[in-house]
Amino acid sequence: MSTQFFLEETDIDTLINLLLRSQQSRTREALCISIGIDPKRLSFIRDSSDSDFFLLLIKYLNEIGEQEALCKLCCKELFPVFHNGKYANLLAEIAAKLNCEQKLSQNDTNNKQPVLLSSIPDSRANVNPFIQFAKNKLVIGSVVFLIGLAGFSLYNQNSNSFNNSHTSEQPESQTPNLSSTANSKDVNQQIISIYQEVLGRKPTNYEQKWYANFLEQEVLPLNSIRDSITKTSSLLQEGNVISLQSLGEEKTDYKFLDSTIKNNNVSLASNIDTHTKWKVHVINDGVVALENQGKINGSKWLDGVMHNNSVSLAPNKEGYTGTKWVVNIIGNGIVALDNQGQSKWLNGVTQDGTVNLAPNTGDHTGTKWKIRKQ
Repeated sequence: MSTQFFLEETDIDTLINLLLRSQQSRTREALCISIGIDPKRLSFIRDSSDSDFFLLLIKYLNEIGEQEALCKLCCKELFPVFHNGKYANLLAEIAAKLNCEQKLSQNDTNNKQPVLLSSIPDSRANVNPFIQFAKNKLVIGSVVFLIGLAGFSLYNQNSNSFNNSHTSEQPESQTPNLSSTANSKDVNQQIISIYQEVLGRKPTNYEQKWYANFLEQEVLPLNSIRDSITKTSSLLQEGNVISLQSLGEEKTDYKFLDSTIKNNNVSLASNIDTHTKWKVHVINDGVVALENQGKINGSKWLDGVMHNNSVSLAPNKEGYTGTKWVVNIIGNGIVALDNQGQSKWLNGVTQDGTVNLAPNTGDHTGTKWKIRKQ
């Protein structure tokens, strides 16, 4: 199965924000079932914050090409809540990217609860869709009902023969079949092989556990994991200038790793400027040092101070062991940075804009960072 990406990062951020704002009382399992996803297949449905769950869910759907589920999430779950104002327009734009009307219309005969796509405002048209919908509701309803009666009968007569005649014609997927993964040993070996192939190194323990969990639960195909590692590693090549955005649970303006002018402190900023840009220096396989581009003289190397779990800037990278960061790739452009490989994780506290070293990643959502090349 080839990987398709329908949504951009800004679209994903918008959907996460609206899901958090909607404050759905339903359980995560009910949400998954509503959009046609088996919750038992999602290893991240437990032991994660709402923000992390929504992020992983949307990225999972986006990476495996689940266009119909994304459409249902956008149109069926969110649009009835945000049907007015700017959020309605944002949802309309996302729905247009997903081509929701065309995709879902192909499955109308199987939908017990059709998505109200005709209620979504089209930002490209001047006609108010709600007025147009009201004017045509009776006519459309009658036509659809009559067509539905005829179509349903015809569908039942032909569906079985159609499926039987095409079963033997389905091409064999180039993506390895996850159900063929016999045991955890096979899964671990597959992940090691990918890292050796792409990066020339073995995965860290954290990377191994992260992707093994996805494979064992049949959440992501191997090709998707390989693409994710390849794209992310390309951002961390020697000399690249990057920004790092904390994916902390609290959605505030504090998000970009930033060097402050005074006291060599490190914090989170709301905008990207020279102080939020970091030059990558590769020390060895999977280990980097980050040089701040806003500091012309003086201390400019990102430094984790182990004895008090603080993060500051050091004057050079050679004399300070805290300037060595082990990169853990855990998504498309998403990493966790382990200081000296000692389970001291770079953590952005988006609630107040501070940065520290966290003892683990599970309880600290700010330990996940989105990298963008500048």
